[in-house]
Amino acid sequence: MDDLREILKKVSELMAGREVTTVDEIKRNAYRAMLSHFLSRHVSRDRMENLVSEVVESLCEVPASINSLHYSEKLEIENVAFRHIHTCKPTEEDLENAYEEYLKSRKLIDSIEIMMEVTDVFFNGYAIEDGLIRVYSKGKYKYGAFYSLIDDVGEDLEIHERVATSFDGEYVVVVPTENELTRFLRFFSRYSERVKKAGFKIWVVNVEERTIDPFIGYPRDFLLLKGFKNPRVATQINSLWRVQVEEMD
Repeated sequence: MDDLREILKKVSELMAGREVTTVDEIKRNAYRAMLSHFLSRHVSRDRMENLVSEVVESLCEVPASINSLHYSEKLEIENVAFRHIHTCKPTEEDLENAYEEYLKSRKLIDSIEIMMEVTDVFFNGYAIEDGLIRVYSKGKYKYGAFYSLIDDVGEDLEIHERVATSFDGEYVVVVPTENELTRFLRFFSRYSERVKKAGFKIWVVNVEERTIDPFIGYPRDFLLLKGFKNPRVATQINSLWRVQVEEMD
């Protein structure tokens, strides 16, 4: 119960000021909140999914903590079920913002299983331990993969730095490709030095092609390099980003 209470508190902080949401956004923020709470501690897949369900139930049905937001009302528009706080009368802007977050959240939720399959193939020959952080190990090498969106990685950067410090191995954040390359270039210009200093890596999965490429950082097991579609991507971005992002900020 203490774990759930702390995770609910973090989810509510992430969604502070948001009066309209969707279950998909709640789930996405539950993953982020669990990483913030557990850091590199092992959390089984079953435990993780149970906690996500309990977070959704608390925010949408029966609150499990006084720290929990409560989206008790339901509004369906064009097959999207929105949830909103009882005292809120959703405005057009509220719904537009909630729909934007819904699309981002669906992108992650729809991509996670494929990203796991792609990393499983990439780490062929490694033992797999499923969980909030998916752990791959082989001999002296050990990798922990967490699945997220590039924008969320920027917002949660301090958390990822703490995970990288505490994880007994190489920590990798795996994200799906985006329609706009500028999201990655902006991230690189703002955060790449912090990521490198913290010692973790960010790799990108093309969900449609089921391929993976390095964005920031390479594995110490050089035999893994052959698993990237284009192993030189991270080096190319590192050398070219200054020219491409001059006017982004």
